[in-house]
Amino acid sequence: MQPNSRSGNQESRTFIETARRAQIVGAAITVLAELGYTKTSFAKIAKRAGISAGLISYHFRNKEELMAQVVTEVNAEMARAIEDRADGGADAVAVLRALIEGFVHYCAAHPERLVAVAQIEAAEGWGTEERESSIADFEKVLRDGQATGELRDFPTRLMAVTLLAALEAVPTELHTRPATDPEALADHLATTFTLAVRQLEGEAR
Repeated sequence: MQPNSRSGNQESRTFIETARRAQIVGAAITVLAELGYTKTSFAKIAKRAGISAGLISYHFRNKEELMAQVVTEVNAEMARAIEDRADGGADAVAVLRALIEGFVHYCAAHPERLVAVAQIEAAEGWGTEERESSIADFEKVLRDGQATGELRDFPTRLMAVTLLAALEAVPTELHTRPATDPEALADHLATTFTLAVRQLEGEAR
């Protein structure tokens, strides 16, 4: 089951309702990151937010609906941040580097959010559709680069899966090892993968 905005019409909500829902989502993210999915409850989220559990029930029918909203909001925010960084890339290597660096920097700025989403997706069995979408996005960048001769010949799906696996390890690394330098990590990953995919000097195009 995938989260697809089952929490009502955004346009029909008042400013206060929107602000309250954002407060609840923020508290849920913190509790998820600290305690994990199983131990996360309306009562603990309410305590963190400084409100009653009944108020959470007013805005979200059940835990599943609230978790879906967390995933939806975090994924949308992350996508905007990464796309803003990648827009205007001059070539496939530049776009790929921007995508990788954008993801790492988003994770560094919001480690709790990525850990929370990972907790939810593991518990609820969500994430397959989003994962395939990410793989498809990476494949497109790689295929476009191969078409122009900028990137060498390789199986684009296998490279995209490998890249996604490396990126999936980033949130936990940053969350559990706060001394990690995100700038160095972003540069290391981006350099590793751009070197792996670009056309070798002297290779036929």
